[in-house]
Amino acid sequence: MPNNNLFPYFGSKKERIFRILLSNKMKKLSWYKIAKLADTNYSYVYTILSDLERKGILKEHEILDVKKLFNWWAKHRYYRYYREYNIQNPKNTLKNANMEYAFTGYFAENLVGHYLFPRYYELYVNDHELDKWHNFLMNSGYVGKGNVKIYFTDQHVFFEKYDVEGWPVVSIQQLIVDLMREGAECGEAADLLMKRIYNA
Repeated sequence: MPNNNLFPYFGSKKERIFRILLSNKMKKLSWYKIAKLADTNYSYVYTILSDLERKGILKEHEILDVKKLFNWWAKHRYYRYYREYNIQNPKNTLKNANMEYAFTGYFAENLVGHYLFPRYYELYVNDHELDKWHNFLMNSGYVGKGNVKIYFTDQHVFFEKYDVEGWPVVSIQQLIVDLMREGAECGEAADLLMKRIYNA
């Protein structure tokens, strides 16, 4: 196993801002409130949001072009550490996981949008539980390219996590951007969700 101390919080403050901006549960947040929810300083938030205003994507509290904002977010890449496993019965195995996680990708989209066949099980986990996840999944399968992929990033990825049919799923905005980054049929699924949730 890698030394977890070498991979501390590979999340991005910019990612946090996009998650909050695209929330369909909270409206008209002040830039100070966004900074507080993102747990980052106001000057950084001001720089990002001012840039979005100059690009015609945002105007104060209002998103002028949701699709452009998602595209801008999707182009922002940062390193996400992950491991892959081949698990014989992933749903049965993951149901018994006594750790925090949230699905994204194929399985999450299947639960929410019913467009993709759930051939992969991709989930975000806490970085401090990586060893526990490794041991847990090794008890049910093998390490290497397979049907289960675990990502760890900062805790904010669980912002607006919710349950669908008893499964924990990332926020709709996180799911959409993850699908966009995959492209192909996942990109199609992202477009459908964007139209349904944001009328974009």
